[in-house]
Amino acid sequence: MRYLLPTIAFGIVILSACSTLIQTPNEKAKPETSSSVEQAHIAPPSYSSFATESLYSLILAELAAGRRQYDVTLSNYIEEAKNTGDLGVITRAARLSQYFRKHDETLEMSKLWLAQKPNDIEANAMIASAYIEKREPLQALTYAEKILSIISRAQSPEANINVDANKSAAITETIANYSRASGTLTKLTLVESYINLIKRYPNYPAIKVGLSILYESQQDTAAAYQMIVQALAQDSNYLPAVMQEIRLLQASKQNEKAIEKIKARLADQPDNNRLRLLYARMLTQTDINAAYDEFSLLAQQSPQHLDIQFSKALIALELKKTDEAKLILESLLKKNYRADTVNFYLGSVAELKNNDKQALLYYLTVNAGEDYVKAHIRAARIMAKQGNLQQAQNHFQQLREKSPNDRPELYAGEAEVLHQLGQTKLAIGVLSQAINELPDDTNLRYNRSSLYEQTNQLDLMENDLRHALNVEPESASTLNALGYFLTSRTKRHQEAYTLIKKAIGLKPNDPAIMDSMGWVLFNLGRNEEAIKYLRKAFELFPEPEVAAHLGEALWVNGKKQEARVIWNNNLKDNPNDSRIIDTMERLQVSPSS
Repeated sequence: MRYLLPTIAFGIVILSACSTLIQTPNEKAKPETSSSVEQAHIAPPSYSSFATESLYSLILAELAAGRRQYDVTLSNYIEEAKNTGDLGVITRAARLSQYFRKHDETLEMSKLWLAQKPNDIEANAMIASAYIEKREPLQALTYAEKILSIISRAQSPEANINVDANKSAAITETIANYSRASGTLTKLTLVESYINLIKRYPNYPAIKVGLSILYESQQDTAAAYQMIVQALAQDSNYLPAVMQEIRLLQASKQNEKAIEKIKARLADQPDNNRLRLLYARMLTQTDINAAYDEFSLLAQQSPQHLDIQFSKALIALELKKTDEAKLILESLLKKNYRADTVNFYLGSVAELKNNDKQALLYYLTVNAGEDYVKAHIRAARIMAKQGNLQQAQNHFQQLREKSPNDRPELYAGEAEVLHQLGQTKLAIGVLSQAINELPDDTNLRYNRSSLYEQTNQLDLMENDLRHALNVEPESASTLNALGYFLTSRTKRHQEAYTLIKKAIGLKPNDPAIMDSMGWVLFNLGRNEEAIKYLRKAFELFPEPEVAAHLGEALWVNGKKQEARVIWNNNLKDNPNDSRIIDTMERLQVSPSS
């Protein structure tokens, strides 16, 4: 099998309700901060006496804030923080910088703050958070260690520091979460540092949760779980530890145990919305209807939580509850919630309701964000579907000029639209133009190779795959695609086996590669080995192509009744799938026999 296709039409993007929920490596966690725009505008600190010029500048900054001219507000405060050295101005400049996610300015202002109050936890936390956002975890950890030292001293009877120790220590979890995609050396350094921190500060489960996250990112699930057991032994109700335990159970394929644990927690804490949100997110992977019920309950309990409302809308859309999804999305749009994203999904709703005219309007309204390219590809597809092919192609050309960084995806989108209309020759021409501009873009090569295969230009197909492999020699998907092509369309099975063997070494649990390995082993006459791989692939991905391969291997190996059962069962869900039908006809097997 060359690749796996997505099985969900629109995909469910479930948003976390708070930044401390356990996150996947691709999710962006926003570090917890002690400041807010309300603090920045409503409660300015007391200032010293200033020169007239400075006072005027600060008054102007506040007036600009009221007019939403935040760039003026921030620049004036930063300038006067440097000019006056007043701690009130410095703290306000630091909080504003953090709120507006100006990381370098946050560092500069917070360090001025620390120059006057070196033991201020908020200032140290701001610096740590800024370094986290800049993807510099080792620098962030330096300031996290300062915070731990301060809160440790705060525990002594003579200390006069009012601090929430557990909350302050939780920054170590945030650093670990942001370090999931860090390099190997950075992770090893962080692990060693966290082990030392636990020795020095054994009473904070947050550090253990952070170390568990780091172990998990290194695929050391056993060590990660052991650390969570220790964290829960200290505080069985520490929510980040509870969530990390559930995540680890899921990662080790113990989904039933994970669900049982979270259900037991919810039975004791039915009003804990963070737990319920985690449960709802888990259900999106196993029981979409139950997930819808949970998100409905969450939306009812927290109507002001727009992320939850949005998640409910996406699940309603997935369940084809289009009227309900539309109502929620329209409500979110009125509240100016993620307008580009909401317009994209409103377009999706309109398409499902066969209202292409309305869908086109929504898609064309998307001006930025992660859905921008998808929205405009769909808009062009609708134009072409309505008979305006030239308009669609002009739209793609304008988009490429407007967004040159999106050229590869836009070229691929145009080729896809043309191919869907049966204009495969034109589609190949578009991809060829793209490859002339971007000769080493492996996705474009991969897409063109697929069209070459469909038009029986097999030499050209192989050339594209080999070029892609030269660019990315460790790409499991390209190794698999080339290997599967060689074993399914040529007699070069041994060469194919070498490629697929390397691919499965890189991704041993990928069902598409398992299927390819089973098929090349079958073509090499190694039937028993082939059946083992094909069974594993079918168990993970029981789709027609795998069913066709497994059935044929079983049939040739004398297990004809089992082969018939697999084919016939799969045909019930896919009655017109040519891969199974062609296989049965070639082997002279009747579907009803």
